[in-house]
Amino acid sequence: MYSLSPKNPRFYQKQFLLLALIGISLLVACKKEAEPESNVNQPTDGQILLGPYTAGDQSGRLQILDKYGNTIKEKLTAGIVMNFQKWNNNGTIRYTYLVEDKAAYHIKNFFGYIPGYQVIADENINEIKRVYLHAFGNIDTSVQNVLDAHDFIYLNDNHYITMSYYEKRVNNIPQNLNPAANLKVIAPIIQEIENGQVIWQWDGTDYPELYAESIENNNYADTTTIRDYLHINAFVIDPNDNQLICSFRNADLLLKLNRTTGAVIWHLGGKNSDFALTPDQKFLRQHHLSFIENGTRLMFLDNGDATLRPTSRIVEFKLNQSAKTIEDFSAFQVPAAFIQFTGSVQKFGNSYFINGGTSKYLLEVNSLTGVKTFEKILDQMTYRAFKY
Repeated sequence: MYSLSPKNPRFYQKQFLLLALIGISLLVACKKEAEPESNVNQPTDGQILLGPYTAGDQSGRLQILDKYGNTIKEKLTAGIVMNFQKWNNNGTIRYTYLVEDKAAYHIKNFFGYIPGYQVIADENINEIKRVYLHAFGNIDTSVQNVLDAHDFIYLNDNHYITMSYYEKRVNNIPQNLNPAANLKVIAPIIQEIENGQVIWQWDGTDYPELYAESIENNNYADTTTIRDYLHINAFVIDPNDNQLICSFRNADLLLKLNRTTGAVIWHLGGKNSDFALTPDQKFLRQHHLSFIENGTRLMFLDNGDATLRPTSRIVEFKLNQSAKTIEDFSAFQVPAAFIQFTGSVQKFGNSYFINGGTSKYLLEVNSLTGVKTFEKILDQMTYRAFKY
């Protein structure tokens, strides 16, 4: 017999083997913990679509980047490009984007929009058709036939929802707002088109109560400048009931509209919100609407305001639409430059993919840790940027 004591060599062999096994176990455990960390710090998969431009450009370009920001494809266009999107309709891929039409009517001395035609393109970004504003009701397209670039919803090749900024004279501004007679305003026009026909149209000037909602560009006594009192800049179909939710930047307001009657179903934000908002829940000069988490949460970019709050946030609302209450709310401050104008946001898992609009950057950040997984500084602004 032998003794496992410090004097016996077998003792040291057994101790060495034990320590080696412990070391290997620790190494494996550390490696397993490190692997997810390296994956977390990578940008999410997908290709990035954007249309960089500088105001006054005579031509434009579509860009597709890989997830690291490297250019995969570029395509030149006849005018500035905005709102480059990709759609998958039951396996059929389509791209849409608006091209500024330099030859078309531009509202004089108004620079808050890009007027042009909407392009529907195939899976190779080859143009299938162009879409313009349709004549309908009191909308005369003999002079103004352009769409606005801010948003477009593709449903199929013959069915889509468009928006336009339409210059018109009005006499229905409430007298307590001290309006000039026959004042020119920019009417927000929404048209739903199917098979070449307008099946639904909404004209913001048909709702005179909305003039008082404006918080910017609302001096109705001033006849020297056209009044862009609402500035529609986004819309999204509510997947819960197929009605339309619209964003009006110059009123800090979202409206839900009935897609049959045009009636306003509710206000969120603005001066007369149907949902009670805490100070933290109030948003300013917002852009880009989307539904996430199987349609349970409404998300958008809360740009902020240069004077009131020069920081930008991503906000998510879980609304009880029947009770007009907010069941849940979250806000995430964008860890980059203030996005005063334009911009967009998407969410992939816990990651926000953000376009900094006029601040010229793309950013992906983990919403839980705040870790940036992708950042690219652009040499030009881009209205929106999307990852697919």
